[in-house]
Parts: sequence; structure tokens; C-alpha cells
Amino acid sequence: MRRVAFGALLAAFAAFPALAEVEMIDTDGDSMASFDEMAAVYDAFTEEQFSALDTDGDGLLSDEELVVAVEAGTLETLGD
Repeated sequence: MRRVAFGALLAAFAAFPALAEVEMIDTDGDSMASFDEMAAVYDAFTEEQFSALDTDGDGLLSDEELVVAVEAGTLETLGD
């Protein structure tokens, strides 16, 4: 049981930088990252890159989608 709890804690710490990304990127306060918001903070960010990260196809990046992208190394955290 302790291993499961420790694993969950590690996963939460790994996800924290990506969750902080949304707060830094989100300029309209909807808790999501649009293409325009992403392009404003990531130089040379393309619509193709955005589409690849937008796994549910809703036109916005959620916390979960950003966590997956950061953990996969597809997206760098800001300041890296």
C-alpha cells in the first residue's frame, strides 16, 4: 500500500510543472491553453504541434494534455 501511495505522490510532483504551465500560459482564465496562448509563449510553435498535443480535438489544451506532453518530452516546461 505504501508503494502505491508513494507512486501517486511522485506522479503528482511530476505533473506539477505542467499544471503550473497552464497558469502561466492561460491569459483568458478558462484553465485551458489555446493555440494563440501557446504561440505567445513558445517561439515558433506551430498549429501542427498544437494539433498533436490536442488529443481530444477540442481546440484547447487541458492540464492533462499538457502533463502528457511534458512527461513525454514533447513539450518543454517554461524556463527550460
